[in-house]
Amino acid sequence: MTKSLIHRAARPASGALVLLLAGAIVPIGGCSGTASPRAVVTDASIRERSAEAAVVEFVLEAANPNDVELPIRDITYTLSLDGREVFSGRREAMVTMPREETQRVTIPAVVPMGEGGVEAAMHRYSLRGVMHYSLPTQLADVLFDAKLSRPSVAFGDEGEIDLR
Repeated sequence: MTKSLIHRAARPASGALVLLLAGAIVPIGGCSGTASPRAVVTDASIRERSAEAAVVEFVLEAANPNDVELPIRDITYTLSLDGREVFSGRREAMVTMPREETQRVTIPAVVPMGEGGVEAAMHRYSLRGVMHYSLPTQLADVLFDAKLSRPSVAFGDEGEIDLR
């Protein structure tokens, strides 16, 4: 008798779980027509410089090909100079990519200079990052916040930068 009670109690929970998952999958399917945005670094410049550090500012242009707005949630990125990682950061973007338009986002990187940092010279840089954005539904926001679904687009840039 005890076995059948345990078995019965487990059955509705399993059925409820299946219904919950099915309910979650159907709305996500409606978002599958959302095309991924594109992120490109369009500028890299020295914002500030001192004997202790330099602030390098990168401008990203995030292009949204969709007919719905896509909020940019955060951007994580790493800056390397001459093959050595010198900065890693995460920025809350707090902006939205407008429908079928481009949104500019500025991300800073602080480069330590002098002793323990890099020398004031010309350096080869490499910037690598990921921009996370939200899809245009409440369920997508919940899944994003729960870290179950995090739509993203990678970006990168390489070049030379003068830290003299």
